[in-house]
Amino acid sequence: MKILLIAYACEPGRGSELGTGWNMSLGLAKTHDLTVVTRANNREKIEDDLKGYSGPSPRFIYVDPGSWALRLKKMGVLPVQVFYQLWQMAVAKTLRKADGNFDIVHQLTFNSFEVPPLAFWRLEGAKIWGPMGGGQTVPRSLLSAFGGKGGVKEFLRNLRVRLSSWNPLCRGTLRRSSLVLFANQETKQLLGKNCKGRTDFMIDVGVDITKFTPREKSTSSDQVVFLFAGRLEGRKGVLLLIRAFEKHAQETSNTELRIVGDGPLADCLKEEVGRMDCSDRIVLTGLVSHTEMEHEFARADVFSFPSLRDTSGTAVLEAMTMELPVICFDHQGSAIMVSDDCGLKVAAGSTEEAIDNLSQAMSDLAGNREERVAMGKAGRLRVSGEYDWTSKVSRINLYYEEFRTAASPD
Repeated sequence: MKILLIAYACEPGRGSELGTGWNMSLGLAKTHDLTVVTRANNREKIEDDLKGYSGPSPRFIYVDPGSWALRLKKMGVLPVQVFYQLWQMAVAKTLRKADGNFDIVHQLTFNSFEVPPLAFWRLEGAKIWGPMGGGQTVPRSLLSAFGGKGGVKEFLRNLRVRLSSWNPLCRGTLRRSSLVLFANQETKQLLGKNCKGRTDFMIDVGVDITKFTPREKSTSSDQVVFLFAGRLEGRKGVLLLIRAFEKHAQETSNTELRIVGDGPLADCLKEEVGRMDCSDRIVLTGLVSHTEMEHEFARADVFSFPSLRDTSGTAVLEAMTMELPVICFDHQGSAIMVSDDCGLKVAAGSTEEAIDNLSQAMSDLAGNREERVAMGKAGRLRVSGEYDWTSKVSRINLYYEEFRTAASPD
């Protein structure tokens, strides 16, 4: 089939959405005549990587808005969201002039619904949008977990998301879509009523399971290590996590919390931890290298993902691949990724309820090694079947095949 993939984020050797764009492009090119539209600044890295690649590769069309937009973005004057809108406009203009009719036009990255793919309005063929997220918001009861200005900023984002869902361009594009893949339930609840075609769920990120080798945990020590890895910012819930650990630490002396990452809350976390009686059991590592991150996964027993707002979370899949059980809130992408047999999903509720529930989950897993091991093995098996890039490409191919069958004459 002749496929057009729109992937603003697409870069070799990267995770998150950049990895989604790249890995899906290479995987789909194995069975389709694939053209990928991406940013011009991705060109050098893509072409360098393709020099050593022997498999079927896509054709790439490199697009960027005018030089004035690039300058303003580099200066920090132009928000990414506005730049992305300009990029989508440039893509639509470029494709209008390009030759070629496509069987399927697939908007892949960015995953946000707030800037719809304008090419859907100009090109023929079936339209697929997704996996799409961005509809998740933080309940008012948890805004205090962001602290002062952070809570106000997050409240304004909640308002923006609600208003954006009424955007007639977004609604019109959803109606034109033959298939919309939602990355979480919250985004579907917000937008699903506008869809005239088929809808389904699909997480927006994936991993290459062959790059992760779990290590057997030592049975000679009864210490249990909880690991957090991510950007240290309000929406990641790391302030809730250290308070939950503080409460949990009152019940046991054989646990440790390791926090890997950096961000705007780094200094605040250091101050908070310094005031706690369990400060000697909380380690703030800062940013670490890829090799050091492998060691962090290897020494950990449980992965903690207390995110208050995330479309999904690549770190969760990486932890599951390393056979770590996951503690997370039962919402957004984590509610889909983490099944009951590979982690503990807890209700968020209010700030105090969130702390209590996280703390209880820590205590439950700290006291049950057999359950930790069983959940870890179930997690890797789940990633292998659902979230490894090979599995994700196969699933997209099934969707494509449905459109081929529907278009074939009787």
